[in-house]
Amino acid sequence: MQKLPKLSAAVTDSAAVAVQALAEPHRGSSCAGTAKISAAMDDMEDAWFRSGVPSRLLRQQREQENRIKPLAEQPHRLLRPVVRSQALRCMSRLLHLNFGSQSGWFKAALLLDRYCTETDIAVEALPLTCVAVVRIMLKVEQKAYAVITEKCWKLCTDELSRWLTSAGYEVPEATERGFMQQEIAVMQALQWRIEEPCAQQWSLTFFTRFGVLAGPSFQHSIQAVEMKTRALAKVVIMCQEAVSALTHEVLILGLLCICMVEAGLVPLGELQPDDLSGEEWLNLYLRTQPNGLAPVCSLTEPQRLQLIEMLTLATGAEQIDLKASAHRAGTALGIAMHSMRQAQQQQQQQQQQH
Repeated sequence: MQKLPKLSAAVTDSAAVAVQALAEPHRGSSCAGTAKISAAMDDMEDAWFRSGVPSRLLRQQREQENRIKPLAEQPHRLLRPVVRSQALRCMSRLLHLNFGSQSGWFKAALLLDRYCTETDIAVEALPLTCVAVVRIMLKVEQKAYAVITEKCWKLCTDELSRWLTSAGYEVPEATERGFMQQEIAVMQALQWRIEEPCAQQWSLTFFTRFGVLAGPSFQHSIQAVEMKTRALAKVVIMCQEAVSALTHEVLILGLLCICMVEAGLVPLGELQPDDLSGEEWLNLYLRTQPNGLAPVCSLTEPQRLQLIEMLTLATGAEQIDLKASAHRAGTALGIAMHSMRQAQQQQQQQQQQH
């Protein structure tokens, strides 16, 4: 049986009291009990503040995200899915070839999608737009020193340009002046609002807050779940059909829950939406699993309850919100994985034909 590590020493008593209060809201209704719970929450907030993830950050990120238009609200402005995928891959290559990592890709993807919802994007100018978006992202992340080399952007934009040309578009030449002009065009279309939280920021906020509650002995498990959550988030974001109706918060919150289930830390039934039967919920979950295996949670009942309450504290979401997000993210992940399998099958068929 897997043992749930004790909460971190800095907030052990505080977290235990807060979790107990959530699990048994009527307990400790006296003035002394209320004062103890209030002091415990203050201690936890102090710990989160020291880690850079106070609860007010959650509120700020949600206020910022509420200003973002979902892709589904602007269907007439969306890029064709295959074109969008090529643009996202171009930005991924830019980051990998120039910096050796994918850090910043989620922010760049969000900026590109927001740009598409705010203006009628010129598809032939996508090579310029991809470089401009990545440069804006670097400035937002305070990495202005990280210059995209000419060799790198030429390699990436030439590949995208050739693909667009083969699709019948007349692609303008990529130049430094063109990049600068496109940066301004993107910023103006976004009304200079470029700080909205992306999937990576939501992931960092949720998992850091959860890590403070769980303590150092649980960090390895948390990091494994976080890595899986981000990897699956990229799969969903690459698929326009899957992500079009989701915010990045709902995506990360739902995938976090699904990955907790997969890791055996949360029972699938604890996250079952009220409008689905047990069989329907299990089938939806299995569509997100390449191996098709049903999840097994080996924690005791008290441990499971404690972990669920820790999730609600860390994410600032009620259990009903966790269920709804898991449902929506699970549905999106199933769509994305089905689309990915179809693309792989088509690629294999084409290779066999040649």
